[in-house]
Amino acid sequence: MKIPSFQESVGFSVKDTLALYWLHLVSTNPTYPRDVYQQFVETFPGRKVGYEYVARVAKQLETNGHLTSIVSDGKKVYSINDSGLMRLHNYQDNYFKRFNEVAAVIDRMHHHLSHNGKKPESPILPLHSDFRPYLAKLLSVKDVVRYMALKMSLKRSTFYMAEVGEQLNDLFGWTPSNGYLYQLAREMEESNLLIGQWRDERRTVRYLKGTEAGDLFLHTVEQSLVERITSVRTYLQYILKFLNKE
Repeated sequence: MKIPSFQESVGFSVKDTLALYWLHLVSTNPTYPRDVYQQFVETFPGRKVGYEYVARVAKQLETNGHLTSIVSDGKKVYSINDSGLMRLHNYQDNYFKRFNEVAAVIDRMHHHLSHNGKKPESPILPLHSDFRPYLAKLLSVKDVVRYMALKMSLKRSTFYMAEVGEQLNDLFGWTPSNGYLYQLAREMEESNLLIGQWRDERRTVRYLKGTEAGDLFLHTVEQSLVERITSVRTYLQYILKFLNKE
């Protein structure tokens, strides 16, 4: 399954990523565009960007007064100035906290799915409402909920969708809205991934249980989540390194 572009999804564009990368690299040493391009490709495998675009971002940063350049051996070499350092600090101030909190949720999901590495700390508070849209666009919320519901259907004879939301909050510190949970439950019933039944004629609580089709689909959605979360987690770790002032 294709991994959606993190940068485009959450508002941190490819251009923002390259600008941050440029400012980060030249904050310690003058750098050639070719070197930035090669290091960017190595740091973010799978992120398609051409050398010409990397050079164009540097030129734009220079035009905006954040970089300066000299010609050495017929090639431009760029250095950062005070305005560029301020720009780098603005990136750090504006993005570090939100990405760090999102990364904490991603780390918990990754450990839950892979059981690799040290278990992250359990959530104390749910993900802040300001950061929830970032996670919702970053991951397939549908896959996360379907995975948790189908996983629960293997362990419980019946359950209801609010319990899926509670489980997501307890494990990861995040859950989508109740409206989305119930909407997806209806879709899963229509797809024969779950079977539902109202508890009584008041139709306030709908009990759900698993199906053979749901049991088979669980493996597919779990594999998809592992691939997606692993890719996103790696990207976030690199970005946080550049955004961390320490």
